[in-house]
Amino acid sequence: MVDNNLTLNQRPGGLDLLEDDLQVLSRYLGEDKSTRAARLKARQNYQAAEMPDRVNQLWRFSDPTWFLPADTDPAQLLPGSPYRSELPTATEAPQPIPLAAATIDLWPGLAPFIQVAAGVQEGTLAAAVLTSGIRSAGQVLSPVFGSLNEAAWNSGLRLQIAPDAVLPGPIYLRVHARVPSFLPRIVIDVGAGAKATIVEEHTGGGPGVNVVGVTEVIAGASSQVQHVLIQVWEPGTTGHLSYQAAVDRDADLLTVFGTFGGDRVKLELSADLVGAGARSEMMGIALGGDKQRFDHHTRHRHLSDHTWSNIDFKAVTSGRSRSSYSGLIRIEEQAQFSEAYQENRNLLLSKQSRVDAVPELEIHNQEVSCSHGTTVAPVDQEQLFYLQSKGLDPAQAMALIVRGFLARTFDKLPGAMPSVVESWVDERLDQIRREWA
Repeated sequence: MVDNNLTLNQRPGGLDLLEDDLQVLSRYLGEDKSTRAARLKARQNYQAAEMPDRVNQLWRFSDPTWFLPADTDPAQLLPGSPYRSELPTATEAPQPIPLAAATIDLWPGLAPFIQVAAGVQEGTLAAAVLTSGIRSAGQVLSPVFGSLNEAAWNSGLRLQIAPDAVLPGPIYLRVHARVPSFLPRIVIDVGAGAKATIVEEHTGGGPGVNVVGVTEVIAGASSQVQHVLIQVWEPGTTGHLSYQAAVDRDADLLTVFGTFGGDRVKLELSADLVGAGARSEMMGIALGGDKQRFDHHTRHRHLSDHTWSNIDFKAVTSGRSRSSYSGLIRIEEQAQFSEAYQENRNLLLSKQSRVDAVPELEIHNQEVSCSHGTTVAPVDQEQLFYLQSKGLDPAQAMALIVRGFLARTFDKLPGAMPSVVESWVDERLDQIRREWA
């Protein structure tokens, strides 16, 4: 449905978002007039947004046109489309995760599959199709991608956790990329005083699949939120994920993110500490092999006093892969007596792999404690020789070194999170071992 004669606001190598396509998509999803109007307003914002400047650190290492889908034709979702055969029917819901408070599956063009475990108190958890009127979780880092997703999302979920709720287990959210242009949009609103763990897994994809996803998290006053964001796309996938969080007074947010799959992947993670005493910690792992290209950007904005943040990001590269990281800590004038820390460690397993690291600080008052550190290093050959002298082959030795490199991160994860994250790491290490063998 893309009209090549329409050149207004056409972006080189990118997408011209057509109003007719959005109208068809909105009608297919059964949306009301207000939701449709919100889409069209977001389309105007997309048209007015400028492409990111490559001079900016956020886009220094990646061309933004890589991540814009060539088309958002809603025909890919309609009956008769070849992609429809890959989507489940209402009677084919995937198996729920054992011990989960709820298992939710998102597929393009379909309402969320929601399976709430027995014993979850009624009213503590509400999950439904996304509609308009969502509170913003902070400033969008890249308006082009934020507005594109807001206008053309084709899989949406709004998850609300009631104030003071304590769920008996984590919420598992599986996001399945099964069409060429997949735009999932997820809003998670955790009420004041509630405690919740959410595991969000992005899976599927393949050659020619492009994902532009947005997740928003609102952590209410005095809430405790743990959010695991894992990407395990199939080879050939190009993906851009935006994660935006707003952390209210005395709330505590832990974000654990892992990047393992896809070919070209960019993650933007931002948390605004909007209330006094708010805390946010991000812990990330990336394992790249072959010719994968990963680009991560994190940002903590301290907008109130006595706030605390920490970032711990580790990347491992092998083959001809490349990992780029830029991290910004911004402490505003009114955010006195705040503390912020940032640590980035990188391990190169091959001479052909590459790492970029750019930490940034913007501090607008003197009553703060703030620091950052970055290291990039190859594998210690003496350590590798020692392990091989004990009978390990090179692949086994490398895997043991990687696990040791990541051990401190695993040790800092609370509850059952270490086993959850390690399962994905082990799967990715199996793939990388074949490169070393």
